[in-house]
Amino acid sequence: MRTITGRAPVRVDLAGGTIDIWPLHLTLPEPGVTVNAALDLPARVTVTGLPGSAVHLASGDQGATARFRDVASMRAGLAAHPGLLLLGRAVEAIVPDGGVSVTTQATSPQGAGLGGSSALLACTLATLARAAERPLALEAVRRLAQDVETAIVLGPTGYQDYYPPLFGGCLALEGRPGGVVVERLPVELGALSRRLRLVYTGVPHRSGITNWGAMRAYFDGEVATVSALREIARLSRALRDALRANDLDAALGLVVAEGAVRRRMAPGIATPEIDALDAAVRSVGALGTKVMGAGGGGCVLVVLRDDVEPQGLDAALRTAGARPLPCRLVERGLDLTAGAEGAAA
Repeated sequence: MRTITGRAPVRVDLAGGTIDIWPLHLTLPEPGVTVNAALDLPARVTVTGLPGSAVHLASGDQGATARFRDVASMRAGLAAHPGLLLLGRAVEAIVPDGGVSVTTQATSPQGAGLGGSSALLACTLATLARAAERPLALEAVRRLAQDVETAIVLGPTGYQDYYPPLFGGCLALEGRPGGVVVERLPVELGALSRRLRLVYTGVPHRSGITNWGAMRAYFDGEVATVSALREIARLSRALRDALRANDLDAALGLVVAEGAVRRRMAPGIATPEIDALDAAVRSVGALGTKVMGAGGGGCVLVVLRDDVEPQGLDAALRTAGARPLPCRLVERGLDLTAGAEGAAA
């Protein structure tokens, strides 16, 4: 087995989250579109061979390590190591020949709403497959990662979290019967990044609960949720059109509008901290905010006008108690290199 190091960005969801969860996007009057972009808060994975059949797992961000005799004993012992469950399930899915060591490090804060666990899982699966000399196409990695994550969370998962880590760039993802159509939008990512700030509220989000609540309300026909999700779908299609036309001002207005609809979609998406942050940044001239992922905490995207004064914005963020994170959108997705030091694979 070769030593392979993988690196993958996370994502910011600009519009259309939740409607990427199967089968919601198939029930809308028009095809569901989700728009997101790759964010350079990377997940890193190193896979190397070990003698015999041993399995060694180490998660730097979870502060967890364990060594097992083989894949079978790992499967039996994972329950005692919850911080390593994702890595263990990835090893089970690939089943590399011989022994294997998997070491990971996530940059994104836990529970940030940036799809960090999905990025890490997709990167781990792709790195394992390359190290085992059974490389997978990017779409095959996406399907496998979504299935593995569904088995881990024991609930519905969407497809949007996997595409920016694998493909990079700013993407429009249109869910259709039989699969997802991926469109790379002609966005100058530096210009878009300059109009955004990313902040962490300090409260981890709980997407499994809020996603499930929204899904259940939608399929139960609750009017407020059905109306909100259909409006989110409309705004997301409009955002795709604005970005296709390189109309950044119109696009950012639609991001804020989608965020406003999302905040009233279901209880728990907005929190007192998020409401305070939104009011603080608007008071200094920002367009508004959008919660990341399913909300309920985690990260918030602050959307700026061209003329927002940086010092006033920084003061508003400090007042709201938010922690700024780097917000650099990137064209490159998954990167696999040979060797722990990164010679080209």
